[in-house]
Amino acid sequence: MRSALILSILILFYSCAKSPADEVDEAIDIALDYLSYDKCDKAIDVLEGVGRDKTNPIYLQVLSSAYACRAGYDERVFLDTDIAKIASADLMKSLTTLTLSNDHAADSASYLDLREALEVVLYVDSNQPSQVKREAKYGPRKAGDMGVQALFLSFAQLGKFLQFYGNVDALGVKGAGAVSTDEQGATASTCFVGYTEAQSLAFLVGGGGGACTGGTSSHPDMLFAPAATLTITQRRMCEGLMLVTNIVDILNNLTLPNDASMGDLSNVKTSIVTSISTIITNFPTLATLLGTTSQTTCETLVATAPEFDNLQFLYALIFEGGLQ
Repeated sequence: MRSALILSILILFYSCAKSPADEVDEAIDIALDYLSYDKCDKAIDVLEGVGRDKTNPIYLQVLSSAYACRAGYDERVFLDTDIAKIASADLMKSLTTLTLSNDHAADSASYLDLREALEVVLYVDSNQPSQVKREAKYGPRKAGDMGVQALFLSFAQLGKFLQFYGNVDALGVKGAGAVSTDEQGATASTCFVGYTEAQSLAFLVGGGGGACTGGTSSHPDMLFAPAATLTITQRRMCEGLMLVTNIVDILNNLTLPNDASMGDLSNVKTSIVTSISTIITNFPTLATLLGTTSQTTCETLVATAPEFDNLQFLYALIFEGGLQ
């Protein structure tokens, strides 16, 4: 009789135990409820508590939203207010005026949370993010949702990156930020980095970079020396470039809704894709970095002198040339 009682208890225990999939679904429901009240940390805790489920696109999207929530990002605000600000005619300047762009420190908590939100929906299958791979794994509809989410987050994060390292003013003018604020010294920086590569310097001296006319006015958080500082700078430079390359990858492989809610994004797509294609045609040695969507791969590549030179040239062409 005692054995029968133990058996009954065991049967009851196992019949009540939740499967891992059920636990994930429950965590999603609870997290969505928390997010409806802007309880971002609680949503993150409950989702991370069940372990990251890369087989479940809804889980990944909700986890991404939770980190974005903690960063201060609100997709409703992005759609209602920010998307109308993004202009193909002056793309990078327009991105610095987005709601979340204003930042005051390198690697701020908001920046890091938004980076985490983005990585959750980008790195779903390999170390080289790809909209094509996401579609192969999750199907066109789910991957399309993730692609749009990643695209919006990328624009928001690129706006923060450009606003801070470009040292812009309220109108998005590079190098026009106030001195002795946001880690600036008594002389405000006018360049993203302190260029040393010959083609970059020639382009900038020739006026291609607007206010950045050489390699002497780097942002204080983008210095090339000493060696430990250079490693951090290369990581930050890769972060900026990977935002661009992932935006290009998504735009190249995702059909955007053709309606007014997307603002000028159709023209933005044409402008970005054409610009990157032109750079590769004119400077084939830059193709490797422009074809990279992985932060880790970028950092490995630019640890070598030739690719670091290429990274500098890309910054001169894309960042200095794009943000005037």
